[in-house]
Amino acid sequence: MSGCSVEPEGEEETYMCVSWSDLSDPQAAFDEADAVIIGRSSPASGVTRMFGVDAAVHEVEVLQVFKGEVAAVALIASTPETCTTGAPYPSGDPLDAQGDLLLFLTEPSDDTPWSTLTPFDGVRSAPDDGPLPFDATAVSDE
Repeated sequence: MSGCSVEPEGEEETYMCVSWSDLSDPQAAFDEADAVIIGRSSPASGVTRMFGVDAAVHEVEVLQVFKGEVAAVALIASTPETCTTGAPYPSGDPLDAQGDLLLFLTEPSDDTPWSTLTPFDGVRSAPDDGPLPFDATAVSDE
């Protein structure tokens, strides 16, 4: 991500729009993420501030961990889109979904929860019985 800044000016907050990296390739998302899990999300139970907007926070039951260290039940913020008209999730909150989800996560900082990698590439449907869309043993070139 690039171009993010939050500056309070009196009673208002101003911020720049976030420009997200394209992580639509599952291997690129895996390499970039601090944690990758399969989990089941509950409806949003709260909010946290991200990029000057309220982001929905969900309790997620962690079923399998492929990368990182995540508790058996984790609070995860659904990263909002920025600079959109109206709601922070114009296409719907990606964590507000049924079934098992493959989640690419960013590590919490300070008192914030885990968050999805980007608003677009942090949540996928978990594969039923097929192979994972990434190689968990691959070593990134970075």
